[in-house]
Amino acid sequence: MLNDFIFIFSWWFTIFCLGLLSLPIIFYFFNKFWDYGYVFSKTLSLILSTYLILVFGIFKLIPFNNIGLFIIIFILILFDVIFLINQKRYLWFFNIIKSKYRLFIFQEVIFLTILVAWSFVRGFAPNIEGLEKYMDWGFVNSALRSKFLPPQDMWFSGEVINYYYFGHLIFALITRLSQVSSSIGYNLSIATVCALTFVSTFSLSSNLVYLSIKKKKFSKYIAAGLISALLLTFGGNLHSVYKIVQLNYSQNNNKIVLTKSAIQKAADSYWYPDATRFIGHDPDTKDKTIHEFPIYSFVVADLHGHMNDIIIVLFFLAFLFSSFIEINKKNNWQFIIFSGFILSLCYMTNAWDFAIYGLLLAIFTILINFYRNGTKSLLQTIFSGLMIILFWYLFSLPFSLKFIPMMEGIKISDGHTPFYQLFVLYGGFWVICLVFLFYFIYLFFQRSTIYNLRSKLSSSDLFIISLIITATILIIIPELIYIKDIYIYEHRRANTMFKLVYQSFILYSLVSGYILIRLPEILKSRSLINIYKLSFAIVFIIHLIYPYFAIKSYYGELKLYQGLDGLSYLKDLYPDNYQAILWINKNISDQPVMLEAVGDSYTTFNQVSSATGLPTVQGWIVHEWLWRGGYDAPAARQTDVEKIYLSKDLEETQTLLSQYQVKYIFVGDKEYEKYPDLNSQKFKDIGAKIVFQSGKTAIYQL
Repeated sequence: MLNDFIFIFSWWFTIFCLGLLSLPIIFYFFNKFWDYGYVFSKTLSLILSTYLILVFGIFKLIPFNNIGLFIIIFILILFDVIFLINQKRYLWFFNIIKSKYRLFIFQEVIFLTILVAWSFVRGFAPNIEGLEKYMDWGFVNSALRSKFLPPQDMWFSGEVINYYYFGHLIFALITRLSQVSSSIGYNLSIATVCALTFVSTFSLSSNLVYLSIKKKKFSKYIAAGLISALLLTFGGNLHSVYKIVQLNYSQNNNKIVLTKSAIQKAADSYWYPDATRFIGHDPDTKDKTIHEFPIYSFVVADLHGHMNDIIIVLFFLAFLFSSFIEINKKNNWQFIIFSGFILSLCYMTNAWDFAIYGLLLAIFTILINFYRNGTKSLLQTIFSGLMIILFWYLFSLPFSLKFIPMMEGIKISDGHTPFYQLFVLYGGFWVICLVFLFYFIYLFFQRSTIYNLRSKLSSSDLFIISLIITATILIIIPELIYIKDIYIYEHRRANTMFKLVYQSFILYSLVSGYILIRLPEILKSRSLINIYKLSFAIVFIIHLIYPYFAIKSYYGELKLYQGLDGLSYLKDLYPDNYQAILWINKNISDQPVMLEAVGDSYTTFNQVSSATGLPTVQGWIVHEWLWRGGYDAPAARQTDVEKIYLSKDLEETQTLLSQYQVKYIFVGDKEYEKYPDLNSQKFKDIGAKIVFQSGKTAIYQL
């Protein structure tokens, strides 16, 4: 761990320095926050620098290398100077730092603590292998090899990535600036999302309380921030307790036994992924779904879009709230343009989140504009919404020019979830949230005037109500409709439910700390308050049981620390391939095409293209089927690759190699596994020379 701390420190220091570049604009946007939104400077710097390098790279104006990144940093510094000199803001800026530096250090310590802690956890199972890790790491490595953007598709040579890669580009940027190898940077990226999720939630939740309570009490908004941060970052659902009780019942002849040994036996039988594969799986039906949440993502460590976007959506939520803190504050172009910009980043990172948080923005602006002006604000709200969509389109256009959407249409849901299963997954949040929502409905049906409502509800209250409504709608939608994709009928609702309820979990978790602090101020009954607090405590404890099972199952007892290098596992599994990958990364520059065997998705095939970023003719077949909008093109390439490795016709082999502009041919364990009749002598016969060899693994250069 001590050796890895050098990499952790370098990684943290890079993010810290980048964050400083956005402090002036963050202090400006979040000037009403008690902490001035300090932690969001990290997110803003990351998304601004990544977006600039993406746009300049797409138009081939600035390369994605160290020189290009220093140019981007210089642009951000120049903007800061102009911003601070204008209207002499530099005095205001330095006064904030002088008065709040202890608080900033406190939040920085929290961020670094979570970063180190989750890096430590990852060190017990750092392997970049399994699930979709090859895909995610391949995106990062392809970006790192790209001179200009968008990155090349490492599994479909000659084409760019047709997926949502903005989040991967963020971590490629940190990897390049920190000079940490990507095999270590991958695991640090997971820890970074975890740490930023925690501190961002803490800041937003604490400020929601700070700006709603009349008597400013430090302990209250700190408590709210910590509660929400713990639930959002590390919380599960009610499934673990539900399933353990069910297991206890079945293991003890259909009766509940409360002895320590019986409970422990049931707990030992609990399998943590079941909390994300419950609907359609237990009991087994023809309507299998997915319903994940952040801690599951952090544990299994796929650097996937839905996880990468957490930090961006939390930043968007903070920006949205900060823009409407003052009830009488009017919409302006600054809000419209920046909202469109952030939503474009959500789209490029995880497209579903553009629609989800566009819905939230609509609900919140309708509520708060009605709160101000009644029905008179309807046209203004519609106009603002249309303008935000316009700017979303313009900001995402550079990405969209090279992107083909994969949606196949909307279908009416013919599968529906039993209520008890929804309650197991979200009932804890309903216990926490619905009392607050019912209070709002009660006020509304009292036919209170706008003036009376204003005296009872704050902008924080309206924001929280918007989050609850949105979260609940997202759970309802898959029960009504779903997006058609390539997956089989049995999994027809899986992806739609997955992408929607992931955000429901985030929104419900975020509001929890606020409601716990706010409800006692608005409920008059002491007994109701005590009942609520007891219910909250039970839910809080049950939700935070989940990490115990998840970490223990995935990482063991945390006894054998392996380090942060996610590639080292290949030393034992495929030692010759491991040496070949090290040689490639050291000796081959740019992105020439390297042929390797075509593999099925979620396997250890195509490990070379994933680990090096060199494009191969055809990689994981099902993934490319999804990305290319059909099976025909990937299937044709799969056949051609097989011919190159197996055909005895040397002229046909040379023709295909030329067609796909292959520069190197990889022959190793996976190639012999896929093509048992492979005779590598043929590559020498067509004039290729061996440039690397270790055991039976060889790299041929044409």
